[in-house]
Amino acid sequence: MNVRCSYCRQSFNLSRDYLVQALAEAQEKRQKYHAVECINCRKMIKVPVSQMKRFVPQPAEEDAG
Repeated sequence: MNVRCSYCRQSFNLSRDYLVQALAEAQEKRQKYHAVECINCRKMIKVPVSQMKRFVPQPAEEDAG
């Protein structure tokens, strides 16, 4: 998932492993946003949980037949 800092305009990627972990933590705490630290200016960026859900890989459905 690509994230752009709203302060310095630096763009960086969040890995799928990080997204899975962050999404589980945000859902446990019932949050609407997850805070990510910018790699350039080190300010906190709010990333919507609903947007993170779109980039998390869905579990594969197994055939029951």
